[in-house]
Amino acid sequence: MTQRLRPVLLAAAGLGLFCATACTPDGRPASGAVRAPASAEARSDAPAADGPSARAAASESADGRPASASPPEPAATGGATRSPDVAASTAPPAPPAWPRAGFAGLSFAIPPDWTVVGQGDGIGCAEPRHSSGRPRMFGCSGLQIKAGSAIAGYEGEPYAPGGAGGWYAATDVQPCPVRPATADGSFNGVASAHSAPVESGLRPVGARQAWYDRWGAGCRDGSRFSPRAWYLPLSRVLFLDYTGHAETGRILGSVRFPG
Repeated sequence: MTQRLRPVLLAAAGLGLFCATACTPDGRPASGAVRAPASAEARSDAPAADGPSARAAASESADGRPASASPPEPAATGGATRSPDVAASTAPPAPPAWPRAGFAGLSFAIPPDWTVVGQGDGIGCAEPRHSSGRPRMFGCSGLQIKAGSAIAGYEGEPYAPGGAGGWYAATDVQPCPVRPATADGSFNGVASAHSAPVESGLRPVGARQAWYDRWGAGCRDGSRFSPRAWYLPLSRVLFLDYTGHAETGRILGSVRFPG
């Protein structure tokens, strides 16, 4: 009887030693544990366990989840997906073409509801056909064009790029283009015109470069506006935008010169 029990006791002792490091609290071997001989596990110079199970155990966080696990795939939204090589958007359509008009040998495009009005020898105005109530300076509510001998600077002096008050060719007090009359109906004239440009440089007009100036100007009631001029000395043409119009840039970009 004693001889038959000895193998059982020895097996139990071996199991106990193994469970000291690789068993759960209820005595069962831990899931995925590597059964190595007791002598190999106890040796300090034994190589560390390697393989997928060991690496996974080393990378687990305190709550038992893999610390470096990949995030879950995003849930499908049910919408159509776009191929990466398909453009996200298309180019906006080109704006409708404007009709062309002419003055002093020049040709340029103007909005369909604009027209060119002659204002005297060598002076024209490209403006809306219905300009009532719009800001107006020197009788023009759009872009004024001067050519040849009609070009003048401050109070009729010869025009010079960068000159003080170069936009104001009148010798008398002109109505303010922003508010020609004050609240009580009295005359509201231009109060400050003879000032140096606040911005100067070269700007394109059609395929050529023009001298560009922008001034600051004011009226008696405190209103402010910014006249601008584009001067081409060889072509002897001066464009003037007294109050600022969204259409000016496109008109100037479309200019064609004779010859």
